Amino acid sequence: MNLLELMGYIASALVAISLTMSSIVRLRWLNLAGGLTFALYGFLIGAYPVAAVNSFTACINIFYLIKIYRAKVEFNVIKSGTESGQSGYISFFLDRYSKDIKHFFPDFDLFKHDERREYYLLTDQETVVGILSGIRLSKDHFQIDLDLVTPTYRDARLGNYLFGDNNHFAEKFKIENITANAQSEANRRYLKGIGFKPIKDNVWQYRSS
Repeated sequence: MNLLELMGYIASALVAISLTMSSIVRLRWLNLAGGLTFALYGFLIGAYPVAAVNSFTACINIFYLIKIYRAKVEFNVIKSGTESGQSGYISFFLDRYSKDIKHFFPDFDLFKHDERREYYLLTDQETVVGILSGIRLSKDHFQIDLDLVTPTYRDARLGNYLFGDNNHFAEKFKIENITANAQSEANRRYLKGIGFKPIKDNVWQYRSS
């Protein structure tokens, strides 16, 4: 197998993998990489129609990625009006994304603690796109053990809205100390990206500076 053949296989793999992505952002990035690789491959082997078509698809992906990143989506967070475990929608949401919960939050148990609180994460169009769940350890200390967002919104924008430089969650609900029970490596990477720091074992604390 020569380098050109290898490039063709890599391009095919990137395009195929992109179609398995549930996140539209990841789909666009992988499809862009596959399209650019295919375009270069087509140009190098003299298959100019292949190069032209894939250059065009790469441009489409670039256009939509710019549109996604420039979009000003406003978010909101509201407290569930029911006692823990009683909301039909929360039960539906947790069941719908049960595989993701086992992957990112393997120790999560909705009924483990009486002081559990749940919050809905919404877009400006009032669409629920995530659930935040945790335990109020004291009046001003909230520990998160579930922060799950639908695949389409897993690009850290919502996390940066809740915490990040703004910390809307703490401001809205008057919470001075926020910690998170980091149950997986993926969750730890996410927490690090939005301003949490490890303090002990799997416990991470939010620090605005």
